[in-house]
Amino acid sequence: MQILVVDDNRLIREMVSAIIANEGYTPFTATGAKEAHTVLDTTDIDLILMDVEMSDINGFELTRQIRQRLKEHWIPIIFLTGKTNEEHLVEGIDAGGDDYLTKPVNSTVLSAKIRAMARIAQMKAALDEANQQLLKLTHVDALTDAINRRGMDEALDRAWRITQREKTELSLVLIDIDHFKAYNDNYGHPQGDICLKTFSKTIQAQLFRAGDLLARYGGEEFLLILPNTPIEGAKMLCERIIEALAEVNLVHAFSATRPHVTASFGISSTLGNAKNTAELIEQADKALYISKESGRNRFTHYLEAS
Repeated sequence: MQILVVDDNRLIREMVSAIIANEGYTPFTATGAKEAHTVLDTTDIDLILMDVEMSDINGFELTRQIRQRLKEHWIPIIFLTGKTNEEHLVEGIDAGGDDYLTKPVNSTVLSAKIRAMARIAQMKAALDEANQQLLKLTHVDALTDAINRRGMDEALDRAWRITQREKTELSLVLIDIDHFKAYNDNYGHPQGDICLKTFSKTIQAQLFRAGDLLARYGGEEFLLILPNTPIEGAKMLCERIIEALAEVNLVHAFSATRPHVTASFGISSTLGNAKNTAELIEQADKALYISKESGRNRFTHYLEAS
């Protein structure tokens, strides 16, 4: 564990840090709120030992700040205080503390509490991992490893709200594998599944930003959600995918477009004045139709087609 000691008394910081190191953990120190926030910005902290009576911001207020900024990430916080009255302890718990130690700090008790918090942190980590696996089961398409329709709806709704709030541009790309029915009919459904897996993997290899998402829209159709992406950025991505599919060269002898698997693309963006996500997808679908009618293996932007 990496443990942050927040105390404006140098002797206390050094003594507590020595106990932490003796337990085999790594101590970090801060003299007050500003240094504590800096450590939390740059380091993965597993436990905080927080002095209550500090000169700039007291430990209760700093704890409230930490809980506010790390709403989705729980770090156990143990208060170090010289007071023992009930009102003081209740205030600490209400502020977001998990336990307390009275000063002067007893090294044996502190070591025991650190070990107890380590066990709790390990159990929480295991629970978080289990929740991530559950989330994957409910939001990821098992065949293609792209997010499924449920995950797509949530991700698109979230991207739309952020775009509206921050006044940025959101682009969508609706993708359809060209002549996939002919592929399935002639090569068989097991090979068709391999094609879908390869296709999805090829596209995801071209996504270099964490916010870009590929969803399986249905059958052989996929949807790219590209937050904070202008039209030109979406076009460049489509070009990269077309080139990548040519390099993969998944044979499709029954395609009327190319001798390998290709795709058609329809692009829409919030510049098209869509009123909601459904209309944004509809615009991408109209652009996709034009790409298919124009010979396939190409992309069309809704604004340029209308």
